[in-house]
Amino acid sequence: MADSKVSELTAATSVNSADVLYLIQSSTDKKLSMSTLLANLPNTLTKFSGLIALSLNNPQTLVGSGTINATTFMTRISNAAGTFALTIADGTHDGQLKLIMCTAASGTSSITSNLRGCTAAFTETGHTLLCVWFDNDWWPIGGTATLTF
Repeated sequence: MADSKVSELTAATSVNSADVLYLIQSSTDKKLSMSTLLANLPNTLTKFSGLIALSLNNPQTLVGSGTINATTFMTRISNAAGTFALTIADGTHDGQLKLIMCTAASGTSSITSNLRGCTAAFTETGHTLLCVWFDNDWWPIGGTATLTF
């Protein structure tokens, strides 16, 4: 094996935390365990992994009143005639994004808590709200829902 090239080695198809990688650091050959590598990833990459875990392919669906979760990127809401109260759960880390989309409306669904300094009303199909979690609040950054400050 001392005469092998890295490019000639068999490719691994999975890894475990105890697996060892080959590392050249400051012209010195070293070994590095996967657990050490993962423990030292930049915080940004760790948060990106958290975003992937937010079920990007499985949006939450709410009919009428309810709590908008912080575990999926998108929540679809719909309402019948009448007024419906929505709350939104706390985010998990600064920079987290949340998209809320009204897919059917003949009434009004309103978020009245956890939005930074405003309420949001969804009165028409197609109304949207994009928020970012920062400083213990969801901050509206875009969309067509009616915001009242």
